[in-house]
Amino acid sequence: MKPKIALLFCGGTIGMVSDQHTNYLKPANDAGTILSFVPELKNKIQLDFYPVFNIDSSNMTPHHWNIISTTIKELYNDYDGFVVAQGTDTMAYTSSAISFTLQNLSKPIVFTGSMVPLSELGADGRTNLIYSCMVASMDIAEVCIVFGWKIIRANRSKKNHESFVDVFGSPNYPLLGEIERPIRIFDWAKKRRKRTLKFQPEFESNIRLVKLYPGFQPDSLERMVESGAKGIIIEGFGAGNIPFLEGNSILPYIKNAIKHNVPIILTTQLERSKTNLKTYEAGYKALELGVIPAGDMTVEAIIAKLMWALKSTNNISQLRKIMQTNLVGELTEDNEENPTHF
Repeated sequence: MKPKIALLFCGGTIGMVSDQHTNYLKPANDAGTILSFVPELKNKIQLDFYPVFNIDSSNMTPHHWNIISTTIKELYNDYDGFVVAQGTDTMAYTSSAISFTLQNLSKPIVFTGSMVPLSELGADGRTNLIYSCMVASMDIAEVCIVFGWKIIRANRSKKNHESFVDVFGSPNYPLLGEIERPIRIFDWAKKRRKRTLKFQPEFESNIRLVKLYPGFQPDSLERMVESGAKGIIIEGFGAGNIPFLEGNSILPYIKNAIKHNVPIILTTQLERSKTNLKTYEAGYKALELGVIPAGDMTVEAIIAKLMWALKSTNNISQLRKIMQTNLVGELTEDNEENPTHF
């Protein structure tokens, strides 16, 4: 029996085809059009097409994440795997978010897209879609991104380039697999097992993201608190260091935010690094005030996880525990070591 895969179309370049009359690109609106570009799949996979919405991924919001999550939940028992096609710009955010709303998976949810429409000569979307459907039928139970030759854990992913080469990367975790002949799924990827799905949608989107820079005006943090922000993520220097000298210190503003029950998540601006607030005085002072270090999570995963966690609790102690716990592979805890792949 052929594997049964649901293809959720959410917009993006991959679903565009050329209008035969005008030559303008327009969204494909049925499975037949999509499958006409990937005839290899017809004899191997039963692919059902679900047009969820059709937007430029720059317009993606947590509301759309909820729609994707709910759609998969409703179809979950009817399919062997899922492929979600969307634009690449916010794919790391969306796929990270879905990893939190749909936990304890027994089957894969594969995100993919393309840099060139399916209808154009040399389109990467054709191979991306073929391999995504193949991975969605294999022994893996992760939310992941399949793009080019890489299979990446979604909540470890980051968009690198606006070109064919190395579009997505996984800066702090090894790949889950590689597109070869045959496709390789590595041992550390979670495998299919009988598990009870945990479904917890909804996000609190009223958060702020701050990137520190020399000359940063710290009183802007106070205005964020006054405006009703439910949480603030700060990208610090180096391992998570912040300015603390009098006249430029953000410490009083961090203290004020936490006093008003607004959690502060401190991460690093470095892509291939982790937050370590015990190395330098600049980080330790923030740790003493009660900031929550983000470890080696990507900013995309931090944003999705914080929004998701804030729907569960507004208690900073409980939030700290959630943010510092590796829930779905998004974080390397202090007592853990990541697998090594050469």
